[in-house]
Amino acid sequence: MLARGAGQFHVRYRHDGRHVEANLSKQVLAEIEPGGKVRRIYIISSGKPSTPTVIGRFQVYSKTPGTNEKGMVDSNYFIRGYAIHGYPEVPTYAASHGCLRIPIPDAASVFAWVQYGTPVDVYNESGGGSARVRSDAGP
Repeated sequence: MLARGAGQFHVRYRHDGRHVEANLSKQVLAEIEPGGKVRRIYIISSGKPSTPTVIGRFQVYSKTPGTNEKGMVDSNYFIRGYAIHGYPEVPTYAASHGCLRIPIPDAASVFAWVQYGTPVDVYNESGGGSARVRSDAGP
């Protein structure tokens, strides 16, 4: 529906400049340009209840091109081992081990757009989350 222009993404952190927002309630990730303009929206599959995605504000600290031994494609790490990455299975519900999975065909585009230091804001619409972590917790 989003690809056809239906719906909209409400930017939560429009003053973060060029950044990424992951709305876990909607299972979507948005690339945000300065001024709060949405560049692109992707479907995601975040962490399942037994391995939840961390909630908070982070920055990309490492990038790994290609496919790693876990099948993660074009990974953008934002805290500890959590990354935005391509994966073969991206259901529209929380099913990952904590990462933000995106479809493999979208992985190269996200990898090219996200840079070292790009802010990554991860949240639930309710504001709650089972694992709130500050970005200075380290990788």
